[in-house]
Amino acid sequence: MKEGKNSDKAQVISFHPDGEFFFKKGMACYQRGELENASRYIERALSFKPNEVEYLCQQAAILSELEQYESSISLLKKVVYELDDNMTECYFFMANNYAYLGEFQEALEEVNTYLALEPNGAFQHEAMELYQMLTDETGNMAEESSFVSTHERGRRALEHGRYEEAINLFQDVIKDEPDFLAAQNNLTIAYFSIGETDQAIGTAMHVLERDPGNIHALCNLATFFYDLDDKKNLNEILKRLDHLYPFFPEHCGKLGSTYLYVCDYEKAYEWLTFAKKNGARVDQVFSFWMALAAYHVGRMDLAEKNWENVDFFSNKPFHPFKYNKIQEMMFEPGANGNFMVRDLLKREIWESNQSYQLFSLFYLSHAGDEELLAEAAENGPNPAVKTVARRLLRERLDERPSGRLQIMREVERQLGGGKETIKHAELYSFWAVADTVIDQDSEIDWHGWAGALLYLWKKEFGVHTSQKEIAESVGSTVYRVRKHIRELSGALEKQWEEGMMLFN
Repeated sequence: MKEGKNSDKAQVISFHPDGEFFFKKGMACYQRGELENASRYIERALSFKPNEVEYLCQQAAILSELEQYESSISLLKKVVYELDDNMTECYFFMANNYAYLGEFQEALEEVNTYLALEPNGAFQHEAMELYQMLTDETGNMAEESSFVSTHERGRRALEHGRYEEAINLFQDVIKDEPDFLAAQNNLTIAYFSIGETDQAIGTAMHVLERDPGNIHALCNLATFFYDLDDKKNLNEILKRLDHLYPFFPEHCGKLGSTYLYVCDYEKAYEWLTFAKKNGARVDQVFSFWMALAAYHVGRMDLAEKNWENVDFFSNKPFHPFKYNKIQEMMFEPGANGNFMVRDLLKREIWESNQSYQLFSLFYLSHAGDEELLAEAAENGPNPAVKTVARRLLRERLDERPSGRLQIMREVERQLGGGKETIKHAELYSFWAVADTVIDQDSEIDWHGWAGALLYLWKKEFGVHTSQKEIAESVGSTVYRVRKHIRELSGALEKQWEEGMMLFN
C-alpha cells in the first residue's frame, strides 16, 4: 500500500520548456506580425535567461514596434551598460526610441555616441539622417518646457495601458508644475485603472478644490462612481454636469463621452453631435461613441455611418473586445439585435485569434444566432471553427446538451458569465485543448473537466488556488479534478511542443 501511494505521488507530468523554446515561438510570432504574442513568448524566455543579450535585443525591437519606447530603452541600456558594451548599435536604437518620444536632446546624445563609436557602422547612413533631423528639431524646440514633453510621455503610457509608468511621469510633472491640472486629471485615471480608487477620487477632488468647474475632473469622477456603483455620489456629480455648457469642442466631447459611459444616451448624442459640428477631433474612438449614442437614440443611419469609420479600432493599441464600453454593449439587453455586435463577432470568427474565435461562437450560441453559426459551420476560416460551429448548431437544433460543450459553459458560469468571459478569452483556447482529449460525448465528467481547466489556467497566469477549492466550486471531487489535470497537462504540453497553442 505504501509503495502504491508513493507511486501515485510520483505520477506528476513535468512541463518545463526552456528559454530557447519560448524564444523560437516568439520569433515565429514576430515573423507573422503577431507582436503582442511575440513579446509574451520572449518575456517567458527571459524568465529562464534574464541576461541573454539576443533575447533582450529582440524584445527591445518588438517593444519599440508596439510603441512601448521607454521599456525598449530600458532593455537596451541593460545590454550596453551591464552586459556587452560592444553592442554599440543599441545607442542607435535608443536614439530612435527617444526621437519617437519627442525627447530630441536625449536622442541627439545617443546618436552622437553611436557615430563616435561606429563612424563606419552598419547604421551609418541612417544615423546621419537622424542626426540631421534632430539638430533641426532641437534648434526649433530649445525653449519648450520639459514638463510638456514629460506629460505627453505620460499620456501615451496611459493610452497604452502602462499605468505605473504613467503615474510616475505625471507625478514628475506635478512636482515641477503643481498648477498643471491636466497632469492631475490624467493621474486620477491612471490611479483608478490600477485599483487605487481612494487616490483617484482624492486627486480629482483636489483638482476641483483648485477649479470647481473643471470638466475633466467632474467627468472622471462620474465614470469612477458609475464603475463603483455609487449612485448617490454619481447623481451629485451628474447634477453638476447638467448645468455645464462648455465652449471648447474638446470639452463638449468629454461631456458627451461621459454621458455615454453612464448610459444617458440622449445627452451623449446631443453633446457629441455638438462637439463634432464645432471641430472636435474625430478619431476611431470618437466615431464609436457617436455610433453607439446614435444607435440608442434610434438614429440607425448615423449609427451605421459612424460605425464604418471605427474600422474595428485598427489604429488603436487595444483589441476591440478589451474596451469596457464594447464589453458592456455586447452584454446589454437586446445586444443580439445590435448590428455592431454582429459585425464584431463575424470579424473575430474570420480572424486568426483562436480564443476570440471560440468566444464568438459560444456567444452566438447563447444569443440564439443560428444564422451566423450556420455560416461559420459552412464557410468558417478553418476546420476547427467549422467543427465547433456545427456542434453548437446541432446542440441548439436537437435541444440536447453536449457534455463537451458543457465543460466550457461551466467555466463561463464559474467566471460569473457576461462580460467576465470576454475578459478571459484565453480560457476558450484551454477548452479547445481539453476538447481534443475527450473521445466521446456521452457521460462526460464535465464538472471535473471544468475544474481541471480552471485550475491549470489559474496556475498558468499566477493565480493562487488549490485543487480542493476548485473541486468544491465546480461540484466535483479532488480525485476527479486531479485525474483530468494530468490528462489536460499532457495535452497542453503536446500543444506547446507542436507550436499550436497561443495564449492571447
